[in-house]
Formats: sequence, structure tokens, C-alpha cells
Amino acid sequence: MSASLGFGVYDPGCPPRSGPVREWEKKLGVPIVILSWYQAWGSAYAPCRPDLIQKVQRRHLIPMITWEPWQLPNSLPTPCKPAAQPAFALERLLQGVYERYIQSWASDLAKCRGAVWLRPMHEMNGDWYPWGGMVNGNNPKLFREAWHYLRGIFKAAGAANVVWVWCPYVLSVPATADNSLEHYFPGTGQVDWLGLDGYNWGTTQPWSRWESFADIFTDAYARLTALAPDKPMLIAELGCAEEGGNKAQWLRDAFQQIISQFEKIKAVVWFQIAKECDWRLDSSPEAIQAFHEQKGLFQARKVWGARWGAPGMTGMGG
Repeated sequence: MSASLGFGVYDPGCPPRSGPVREWEKKLGVPIVILSWYQAWGSAYAPCRPDLIQKVQRRHLIPMITWEPWQLPNSLPTPCKPAAQPAFALERLLQGVYERYIQSWASDLAKCRGAVWLRPMHEMNGDWYPWGGMVNGNNPKLFREAWHYLRGIFKAAGAANVVWVWCPYVLSVPATADNSLEHYFPGTGQVDWLGLDGYNWGTTQPWSRWESFADIFTDAYARLTALAPDKPMLIAELGCAEEGGNKAQWLRDAFQQIISQFEKIKAVVWFQIAKECDWRLDSSPEAIQAFHEQKGLFQARKVWGARWGAPGMTGMGG
């Protein structure tokens, strides 16, 4: 099959570091087109750094920033569940508590000119973040209103180069009708890319089992495609454990399944870190070898970027 996918990696450095990209490309054997990182509103890295973002852009990489309204749990004075941060409830966003901060980001990203992919309030259908629809007095309607509120501020700032990535988790937690991922969709005019996060946890958790890529993504993929059939899709977080099965074969199967069964998926961003378990593609010699065998599926940076990475690709919407 001909190359058609873009490949991205999560950079554990925050703000971003474009320096290691060449080493990653050499190790992984594929061109990297998306550099992904996370910035929490309540962290030491809360301010936007347009200078560093532009360094990423000059390397012909697409910066994808997961923008998180919370304080990192390990920085809290008193240990608590990560979602237990009512200061970042959606109602407070809509009350304008963080408006000056949001405006500063909108203004700074507008200066970057090149495309900046912004993934705010991801995995909103889970219960592990303060913006989740079932915690802190939140609900899906408030989430949609918060999304529109953010979009309005960025539009007013002239940040037409920002590409908006709406990204639920593959499973809703809790799995109730009220928490269905469809309820969080802010509308086709408000979204540029559809995203999904999902992992094969293997047997690393008491509740988990070995699952194929198709097992993990088929249902959510069909539902997102039905919501916005004309929008491109990416897997914004993907990882596979070693425990519970054959990771090398999982990788071979996964990328073949993406190409043959998930035609809307145009890019995959790998969660290249040992965190809850060793998600990395190079977690074993067998795993990285299996990934190297898939390199023919990935497009060169400039080829993929010319098709999918252009600023204002689908416009600013409503």
C-alpha cells in the first residue's frame, strides 16, 4: 500500500524541544510531521511561548498543543484525585475567570502565522480531568459552551492559523447515556480535526485486557465519522503495553488495520514515553523492528504537510 499517514510523537519536554526530532526519526525510521506536547493552565509552563512554537514550525513540524485547564496533580499542596479541582470547573471558564489568560494565548498564537494545532479540554467524556462532563458540576452542554467561548476569543484575536482538534477518549467514563461522546460535539463549524485517544493497556491493570487496534477504536471511530463525515481524523494519543500479548505483532496489525479499515484517519501521534507502563515504540527490540517494517505507510513531512498541515485549512468556522 502507498504511503498515506502522517506520524507524530509526544514530546515529554514542555515547552517543546524540536532538537531531538532528528534522533527520533533515526531511531523510529519514519518522518515526524506532528510534535505533540501538553501545557497546563496552572503549571510553571502556563504562558504561551510563540518563540519556541515558531522554532518547531521552522523545522517544518506541526505543533499540536494539548491545552489543559487544570493544575498538575503533583504540584498540588494537598494530594487529591486529579479531577477534584473545582477552580477549573467549566462554569468558571464561562464566567470569565481565565479570560485574560485565554486572550494572551490567542494573541500569541496569532503571531506564529504558521498552523498551530490546539487540542483543548481533551478526553472530556472521562472523569479524570477537572473539565470532564461528569465532575465539578460540569455537563456536556457546558462543555460545548466553553468550546464556543474559546473559539470566540481566538477569532476576535485574529488567530485564523489555529487548527482546532476536538478529541474525546474512545470510551466514556462513566458509560452512561448522558455521558455519550456525541453530547460533547460542539458542531462541524467549530471543529477542524476529529481526534481520538486510545491505548492497549494489555494486562497492566486489574481492569484491562489485551485488545487489538480495531477492538479499541472501531466503535468510537464510527460514531465520530457519523458526527462529521467530512472532517479528517487523527489518533492524537496511541500506545501499546508489552504485558499480556505480542506487542510486535500488535504493531504490525494495527497499522495495517488503520490503512485498510479506518480511511478517515490521516495521522497517528504516538505516546512515546514510559509512564503508566512502557508505551514506547522502542520498548523492546522486537517492537521497534515491527514498527520499522511499517515505514512505507508514512508520508514525507513536506508531502503530508502540504496536504493536511496548511494554516486555515478548513477555516475558522462560526
